[in-house]
Amino acid sequence: MLKKATVITLGCAKNSVDSEHIKGSLVKHGIELTENAERADYIVINTCGFIEAAKAESINTILELAELKSQSKPKQIIVTGCLAQRYYDDLMQEIPEIDLLVDLRREFEIADLIRNGDGTAHDAHQTTDHRDFSTYPERVLSGLPYAYLQIADGCDNRCSYCAIPMIRGPYASKPLEQIVEEARWLDGRGIKEINLIAQDTSRYGYDLYGRNRLTELLNALDDFENIAWIRLLYLQPYFLNDELINSLQTNKYLLPYIDIPFQHASSKILHAMNRHGAGTDYLAQIAWLRRAIPDIVLRTSVMVGFPGETEDDFKKLVDFVEQAEFDYLGVFQYSEEEGTKAAGLEGAIPEEIKNERYHQVVALQDLIGQRRSENRLEKPADVLIESNAESGLGVFEGRAWWQTPEVDGYTYVTGDVKPGSIVTVEISEFDGCDFHGRPLGGVSK
Repeated sequence: MLKKATVITLGCAKNSVDSEHIKGSLVKHGIELTENAERADYIVINTCGFIEAAKAESINTILELAELKSQSKPKQIIVTGCLAQRYYDDLMQEIPEIDLLVDLRREFEIADLIRNGDGTAHDAHQTTDHRDFSTYPERVLSGLPYAYLQIADGCDNRCSYCAIPMIRGPYASKPLEQIVEEARWLDGRGIKEINLIAQDTSRYGYDLYGRNRLTELLNALDDFENIAWIRLLYLQPYFLNDELINSLQTNKYLLPYIDIPFQHASSKILHAMNRHGAGTDYLAQIAWLRRAIPDIVLRTSVMVGFPGETEDDFKKLVDFVEQAEFDYLGVFQYSEEEGTKAAGLEGAIPEEIKNERYHQVVALQDLIGQRRSENRLEKPADVLIESNAESGLGVFEGRAWWQTPEVDGYTYVTGDVKPGSIVTVEISEFDGCDFHGRPLGGVSK
């Protein structure tokens, strides 16, 4: 009888891609995949170790799933991902329920480790300077009509609050030809939307080729049968240029959507974060983007409660958010991460003040987002239909072109449509989170 495995994914889209490669490795070695953890012989948990809340979620998930070992048939708990990489020794000592702990450099070897009974892994405190992307196993996709396409791993930005370089190592671009080949592989499997991801997509190519090659990559992603949308995520503000704007204006696949993590607006706080610029610079950049591409959709993330953030610094951030009028914005509270430069800074902000500032920015963005979303009502929009909605027959869950998977809500379409298709929908309602509408009868692709 075939052994069964389930893969639980926590954290970001990059972890989702890693999990798809892990699944591919398991299938290649004759292990059947199941969504039911109770039926699984192996439970693989791909963890996140980015901030305190993510670490807590990962640990709680490990402990919850470990309880199944005593409640159902014998199974092994296998832990990998960023938490395993960062806290390898601690996890080995503190959670004996873990049967196999695998660092990032061996996460695609899990099937071999299971088969060989090898419970060891490389030293988690050392990251490799080189990744051979060509050795990655073929992915097992989610079954949805979109996919993430990772173009690089690691990071060189060294933001003072961020542990990613310590966990995933220096920035490493995937060869351009391999990315194009993977995109064609996704196209051949009926994928309609690919989302390009990296810790910093705007830096793509610099480490491999000595220069930025993002626009060359975008130009090479062409001539698809199924892919209709390409979305750019995680571009740092100081790498935006005229070439990229030209691609957004002319590339028929590239959606006018950019995710730019500005993080703050106070030059003092940005400097302490080891980031560049200020709110005034960013506002000029946003105005430039909107002049060049009037229908552009902008998402960002900002952080409140960074050490030393005064009321004046916070006011600059609030004023920036108010003036920028982002379509989507994520707010994070500063989380002290050991080993980062920010962990040693004076001027820690009390938790109650962090919470107050967090809720103030969230409330402001809710008003801005509501207003910008209401401007889309009674207008046609292309929507990628993903699946039948749970709300009832004849209702389908999808995303309009201005909605990134998993973070920007959904568009619910009532009518005769087909999952996997892109349909033209008249948007009739926005309920504060999601859009609703009916098809106009046109299928664009």
